[in-house]
Amino acid sequence: KLPDDAPVLILMSGIAGGSHDKYLKHFMRRASRAGYRCVAFNCRGTANSPLTTPQFYSASFTGDVRNVVDEVKGRWPNAHLFAVGWSLGANILTNFLGEEGDDAKLTGAVAMCNPFDLNACDVALQDGFFGTVYSRAMAKNMRALFAPHEHLFQGLPNYDNELVGNAKTVRDFDEAVTRVTFGFPSVDAYYDASSSRLKIGDVRVPLLVVQAKDDPIAVHSAVPRDVIKGKTTKGPVVLVETESGGHLGWTAGAEAPFGSPWPDVGAMQFFEACRRGVGRMSSGDV
Repeated sequence: KLPDDAPVLILMSGIAGGSHDKYLKHFMRRASRAGYRCVAFNCRGTANSPLTTPQFYSASFTGDVRNVVDEVKGRWPNAHLFAVGWSLGANILTNFLGEEGDDAKLTGAVAMCNPFDLNACDVALQDGFFGTVYSRAMAKNMRALFAPHEHLFQGLPNYDNELVGNAKTVRDFDEAVTRVTFGFPSVDAYYDASSSRLKIGDVRVPLLVVQAKDDPIAVHSAVPRDVIKGKTTKGPVVLVETESGGHLGWTAGAEAPFGSPWPDVGAMQFFEACRRGVGRMSSGDV
């Protein structure tokens, strides 16, 4: 049994993902072996979780994450609290940390393959071969997640069930469901407002960002390097860019072919450094 002050780690998967994702399970096992209490965060409607209201999840909605963080901190008030997010989960996590600012209850966080600029990543999804395949696959998954709950959305202003059924890409689904239920006038407006590049400068806890330069989804051009480099407030943001890795496609390294992706090792080292108090200074002191 873990002591009450054992560190707690919240894990946030990518779009249409959840606690069943292999990369999340790999990280969870590593953290558990290190004595962390792990909490897998499932967005509304994912991983067989029920919906009771006509609201799905989005790239900018942070209310559920905030409730989970508050609940966890209330249960284990003396424990260090950490979070790791992948892809869309990384974007949501970064938005949350930026919104919380100095009031963030986390000791440190890691974001992997963060899309950062959703409009730029949308262009990549539409233009590239891999992006097109990925977008269509994710749209299919999102339609499947949404189907059991579609009756809740009937009658909402501007909601059209036919558009949902015909959604072939992520953008189509966001047009039919996400931007409608969250009140955005257009998909582009939703993507712009939800891009975590706008919030990363407001993050006040140590944050490790891991990106792959050849990522066809969270594209290289979307990373807000100037903001990260120029950050002088407390809570340093450390950017690590690998030459390869694609979108969450890093190999298992020394644990290949069955181990976790190799950046997980560095991520855990980052958390341990945060527990020791490294990174509590401002970015300008690093």
